Amino acid sequence: MKKICFIVFVAWFQWVGAQGKSAKNSNVALTFSISGDIKDSKTKEVIPNADLYLLNCNKSSVANEVGIFQFNIPKSSFNDQLVISAVGYYSDTILISQLEKLKQESFHIALNKETEAEIVLNDMVVLSSKNKAKSDSPETILKKARQHIKDNYYQEPFNQKFFFRAQCKKDGVFSVNEAASIMTYSPNGIRVSKDAAANYFGEILQFKGKTEETSKENWEGIGYFGVVVFRNIVLSSQNVLYETASFELKKEKTIEYAGKKVYVISFQNLVPDVYSTGFGNPSPKSVSGFIYIDTVSFAVVKFEQYVILNADRSNDSDDVWIQSSVKMTQTYKCVNGKYFVNYCNEKKESRYFSTVEKKQIGEANSNYDLMSEDVNTDKVLPIVRPIDRLKLDVKVAEDPEYWNNNNFIPEIKNNDL
Repeated sequence: MKKICFIVFVAWFQWVGAQGKSAKNSNVALTFSISGDIKDSKTKEVIPNADLYLLNCNKSSVANEVGIFQFNIPKSSFNDQLVISAVGYYSDTILISQLEKLKQESFHIALNKETEAEIVLNDMVVLSSKNKAKSDSPETILKKARQHIKDNYYQEPFNQKFFFRAQCKKDGVFSVNEAASIMTYSPNGIRVSKDAAANYFGEILQFKGKTEETSKENWEGIGYFGVVVFRNIVLSSQNVLYETASFELKKEKTIEYAGKKVYVISFQNLVPDVYSTGFGNPSPKSVSGFIYIDTVSFAVVKFEQYVILNADRSNDSDDVWIQSSVKMTQTYKCVNGKYFVNYCNEKKESRYFSTVEKKQIGEANSNYDLMSEDVNTDKVLPIVRPIDRLKLDVKVAEDPEYWNNNNFIPEIKNNDL
């Protein structure tokens, strides 16, 4: 039986007049702006980080952790279809023309969950499914994933536009809270490297952030973009995909994702090092997670990793030790038969302990969101600025109107929790 999602449209609709950069003084392009939330059709629980994309073009968006999304759809796509998908749920498609006729902007989406498809990363709990695969071993599946990299991922030069947000708090107060729209250039396509960031170049198109919450350091704030790329599972050679022998693997089952069946493989490394994880100082204490691989093409479509770092002495005081953990989530999207980076999230939690007072004296939390907005493989524009120098000597005046006409991940507000 074909599975569908139930969609309840509420609230209101608005046309937004948007001016593109190339036509700022002449042509006005209409943008259809929609927003809402995505939940489980039965439990009504939020579905975090669900994918939304237009079927016949490269534009896409991602819901935030509490299922809230925002999507600006260009006038040229009014005859297109909006696809909503999430791991473990049946995808559904909505005609953009139907959304326009409803004259509503905010709506709720309820997706049907695939039978018994549930995974919890931190607790390493996997509910078994009758769909458990019985053929290839997990080692063989990862080997095939490596062998099919060139077949599955775009290998020619391309541009990709990203939304990137960096938020850091110390004892509950923002020290960094900034976001940017970034255009990137990859001259060699999506290829593995010991230094993945060296294959990416970029320029900041638009920036926003309060002065007191903006980092001046190149590698902080949106400058952390290069670190997120460096730790990408397909681009970097320092992870479970390429250092498989360092990990214990288990094939859990197959589940639904974006209309396809994918293997779910859990992994664990109790004696990790920098070569198998990409984490060096402080060194990793343990690494665990899941990797999702298409059962037909063997493309890696999602990666989740939880890293506990060894305790590290603070630079400010020899009497203070820091205990940190990092949770990473990465997804890929298929565009014209080839996969590109879709969404990356990295969360780091640190607790500060005093050896003198023998108690916790502080905490710090960082959250980085990277979301693909658009992919361009035609008339590719070369960019010369390395992404590890993204912020050096760059000043971009903030244009509030820009964010009304471009996609971003909505911030989580207190009343959303």
